Amino acid sequence: MKFKQSYLQIVLYLFVNVLFILKYTSRTEIPAVEIAGIYIVLIAGIFYLYHRFFDRVSAHVFKYLSIALLSFAVLGIIIALVYVDPYTIRVDRWSAVSFFLEALFSGNYPYAVHTHVSETNFPSPFPIWHIINIPFYLLGDVGIGLVFFIVVTFVAVQFFFSSYHKTFFFLLLLFLSPAYWWEVVVRSDSLSNAFLVFIFILWYSQKKISIEKSFILTIFCCGLITSTRLSAILPVALFLFATYTKLNWTKKLIFPAAILGLVVLTFLPFVLWTVNDNWVFFSRNPFMSQTSVGNPILLMGMIALGIVFAMKWKNMTDFFNSTAVFIFLFILVSQISLMLTRGISDSLFTDSTYDISYFTLFLPYSIMALAAKTTDD
Repeated sequence: MKFKQSYLQIVLYLFVNVLFILKYTSRTEIPAVEIAGIYIVLIAGIFYLYHRFFDRVSAHVFKYLSIALLSFAVLGIIIALVYVDPYTIRVDRWSAVSFFLEALFSGNYPYAVHTHVSETNFPSPFPIWHIINIPFYLLGDVGIGLVFFIVVTFVAVQFFFSSYHKTFFFLLLLFLSPAYWWEVVVRSDSLSNAFLVFIFILWYSQKKISIEKSFILTIFCCGLITSTRLSAILPVALFLFATYTKLNWTKKLIFPAAILGLVVLTFLPFVLWTVNDNWVFFSRNPFMSQTSVGNPILLMGMIALGIVFAMKWKNMTDFFNSTAVFIFLFILVSQISLMLTRGISDSLFTDSTYDISYFTLFLPYSIMALAAKTTDD
């Protein structure tokens, strides 16, 4: 197993998970620092043992180990869905989707409903993400999407690597991530949305699709992905920007305009919904939640940095590394912007305004970068 130049990804992986341990364990009587230390030792031990013994185990054995680990993960999700009452948790991402769909099927304007946490919290996901969650809602719980996305992610990673050694390692690091299990317990759909984008990128890369050869298909996929969440744009932009710059000027103009047009089209029913109600959409829509905080100067700086990252990577392992680092920096800068905008003086662990869960968005790419650097079968 080779972890050449993987130290940064190990640090990022440990950072996000230790952050969750410190924040949420500190609210109990369990000694947070000690647990964090034990966790770091555990992960270091996993890396050492995998490095030492993984090549002595056949791909056949790793196949069954991968399936077994996936089964344990699915079982863990089901247990959380059954035994954790989401109404007792002060995280409302699940209700932002569930209450939206409830209002939608009741014939009420869905972006005007508030979540279970507060009457001032409203749904922020874009239309396509709500549509994707309709089957889970009809099955009785939008949290079922957690099962769906972990299974499809497993399939996509195996499809990309064609290596159960690497697929098992990816799944193992995800399984050992407290940040991931926090997402499960609170029924958050944020990481599931990140998995959706991640799966698209793996499929697009492995099928060797390109903007030039599949111009309409790429527009269609990017438009639908953009109409899930604003954060979904980041990894896709890093992935496609370099090839986009090689298009002729006509296609350069058509590409973003067509994506924007498709996004507008998905929002159009909700705009027209309020035509006889003083155009409520323009006073109550998801953009108000997703763009409510931000510093234009910092944002422009991150866009410039993103262009540098997008032009730098040469292969998919480089891409996973670059994307993990960039998303981490983007979330970090966003938290700094939040602090500057609102003048928050409390700590990251005590002020509820800070949302450390956004750091989980880089996890798929960080873990993928680590899995990619294991020795081939």
